[in-house]
Amino acid sequence: MKSPLTQKECAELFKALADETRLKILHLLFEREQCVSDVMAALHLNQSRVSHHLKILKVARLVDASRDGQRICYALHPNAKDKLSQAKAEALDLGCCEVTFR
Repeated sequence: MKSPLTQKECAELFKALADETRLKILHLLFEREQCVSDVMAALHLNQSRVSHHLKILKVARLVDASRDGQRICYALHPNAKDKLSQAKAEALDLGCCEVTFR
């Protein structure tokens, strides 16, 4: 059984999740790893804006980056994968609550 997050940990995650664009990025990453250019195309945003949001998600340990040649690709961080709800493939079980993506 997963241990629940502390209130402080939960609040930090909510800060990272408190943006529509970051939620959209996470939803994309539930499907598969995405490179910055993939996220840009899917969300019709410029590179600097996508990179800004990905940095916030990375600091919150929700996403992890890897280099593919000159491209940087992102996937759900192993800690975020641990928080995936077992009941729903597109939900984060934060312990204190569950965030479901639709």
